[in-house]
Order: sequence, then C-alpha cells, then structure tokens
Amino acid sequence: MRNKLWRLITVLFYVIVLLLVIFRQDMLAMYGMAVGMLAEALVALFSSRSSKN
Repeated sequence: MRNKLWRLITVLFYVIVLLLVIFRQDMLAMYGMAVGMLAEALVALFSSRSSKN
C-alpha cells in the first residue's frame, strides 16, 4: 500500500513539473525535478536499508 501511494505521489509530482515546463516556468521545473530525484533517492536508500534489517 505504501509503495502504491508513493508511486501515485511521484506521478502527480512529475505531472506538475511537466505543467511547469509547458507554462515556461523552466527554473521552477528544474528545482522540482531536483527535489523529486532527491526524494526518490532517499526513499530508495531507506527502503533498502530497512529491508536488510
């Protein structure tokens, strides 16, 4: 359930980033992409650490 919720949040976030690009808000979209990639990396890091324990 948590995985599906995270995927839904991620998809919605990147739809917002796409809309920012469409509306020519390029720098805000780049900040959004950086935050999104960092969040995905952190989730992957913590989920892999928690599965080992």
